[in-house]
Amino acid sequence: MSSFFTLPASQRKRKREDRAGAPASKKRGVDAEKNSRERDDSVSGSDLDEEDVASQASGLSEESGSDSDEGETAADRRLKLAERYLENVRDEVDDIGFDAAEIDRDLIAERLKEDVDEFKGRVYRQIASDLAFSTASPTFFRADTQTTTSIAVHPPYAYTVSKDKTLIKWELATPAATTNQQDTSKRPPKPQRKKPKQVNFVRGLQKIAESEEEHGHTKNILSVAVSPSGKFVATGGEDRKLIIWDAATLKPLQTFTQHRDSVSGLAFARHISTMSSGEQLFSGSFDRTIKTWSLSTAGHAYVETLFGHQDHVSSVAAMTIDECISVGARDRTARLWKVVDESQLVFRGGSKNASYQENNLDCVAPLPPTHFVTGSDSGALSLWSIHKKKPLHTIPLAHGLDPIPPLDELSNEVDPEVASANTRFLRRMPRWITALTTVPGTDVVLSGSWDGWIRAWKISEDKKTIIPLGPIGGGDTPSPDTPSAQLKQSLAFDTPANPDHMAIDTPRTDESKDGAEPLVKGVVNGIAVFERRADSVKPGQVSTEPKSKSKSKTADSEPKGLCIVAAVGKEHRFGRWKCFANNYHDGSAADGRNGAVVFEVPFIAGATSNEA
Repeated sequence: MSSFFTLPASQRKRKREDRAGAPASKKRGVDAEKNSRERDDSVSGSDLDEEDVASQASGLSEESGSDSDEGETAADRRLKLAERYLENVRDEVDDIGFDAAEIDRDLIAERLKEDVDEFKGRVYRQIASDLAFSTASPTFFRADTQTTTSIAVHPPYAYTVSKDKTLIKWELATPAATTNQQDTSKRPPKPQRKKPKQVNFVRGLQKIAESEEEHGHTKNILSVAVSPSGKFVATGGEDRKLIIWDAATLKPLQTFTQHRDSVSGLAFARHISTMSSGEQLFSGSFDRTIKTWSLSTAGHAYVETLFGHQDHVSSVAAMTIDECISVGARDRTARLWKVVDESQLVFRGGSKNASYQENNLDCVAPLPPTHFVTGSDSGALSLWSIHKKKPLHTIPLAHGLDPIPPLDELSNEVDPEVASANTRFLRRMPRWITALTTVPGTDVVLSGSWDGWIRAWKISEDKKTIIPLGPIGGGDTPSPDTPSAQLKQSLAFDTPANPDHMAIDTPRTDESKDGAEPLVKGVVNGIAVFERRADSVKPGQVSTEPKSKSKSKTADSEPKGLCIVAAVGKEHRFGRWKCFANNYHDGSAADGRNGAVVFEVPFIAGATSNEA
């Protein structure tokens, strides 16, 4: 039995019905002509319906069928419709006007999109060269506490913790805006407040009235972090406690005791995850683990524990949502944790060719989405990429070398010659990096030690090198546009504003006499930074600017500078083995302070931030 599929290819033919193209037969001529006429009428009718709808939407009453030429195509008709629609929109705007509130909403949405792009690393702004770091002046503030161990900022508030179990909330002062308006009143202008104002504080155990339970730290508080929404503050201390506080009132909400040793580092993910209803918190501990938490108004919960470090976790930072970076002290590794994938990437520090070997990796700061920076006890500042196991670039002795102590401090020998002979093989030791932070989405890196300066660094446009910009508030600094050969030499030069930044093979014994007085008189235990914007308002407040100023308001929403806040203390936050009194600065050793310092860094006049 033959079928279509069994016939040879030459005989396999399909019947094609092409009534429109084939000539009509005599028998079906009348019906074919009638059907063809009806089909033509329906096609022309559909065109007329489309034109009528477009004419009604645009307010036109003329028929399009009469306007169109015989050779007009569909594309030409669409172009005519678009032109007519634009003319109608122009007429409507001229007659009615436009909605300024709707335009403001569009501008806000555009600004939010820019913030998300910065967070995800799609926007990389080169602003370090446009900031006047050398002109920033310090404003020191303090409370009656011991060494300040950590600091966190959620504009306009800052939170500090100290070794005497104290958590303090501060309100940062807003820099005075320069105005061209003349004040006609006879009263003298009110002096601008520069120092932050203490809003609230809590110390030790606090009893909750509802449950009669006591919450609070019983030992030194080592770390603090504030959530991106500004609702929660988290603190961790030597008592193995992680405590969640209400940011507005500083009332304890919940205490977690899952860690088995001191909680040394805390970091919030910068954005709330879409996969959960809470804000993500990472905590690092001396028990060699990292734990993740979810915080929300509905409740706070422990999520997961990450294992891998072989020594104390000294610092942790959030990379992106569900990703964090940590350093493990004496295991000399930095690890990128991917919580969702349940995996980790290990980066090993240290170089055999370095004059000063790394023993600890103490600090880490993220440069999302693919880079981060670490600081070690050898004073080395390293730039890493998650795609390579070794650092892309390392600056040794980023904060210089400590001076050799006097002979009477080194030896008990009465005879100076004998004491000198006993100490002739001593060499100066590097100042390790005790604090490190970045401004995500930009090329700015800030580091601190106990040399009395907070130093600024610039990440190159290709994200492969670190360029020194000098100390903040330290006067003249090397130009960031210096060629690479001169930049290597700039690491070894000595200036009055940068007295201790020198080469390894060029020791100096009189640097404290030639150097300038340090601005930060203490050990920098933590650094927090945020960008100053003209349209920033306090949480819970509504902007009082009239809608008529919406255009000028958007022009002022550009960054106006950086606000840098640093935690300062006489001792290192992890112990008392390194104090500011051991720094042997001439006339400043006894002036060490416990508290914090604020730097307002403006943009250079006429400079604008560039986006890459």
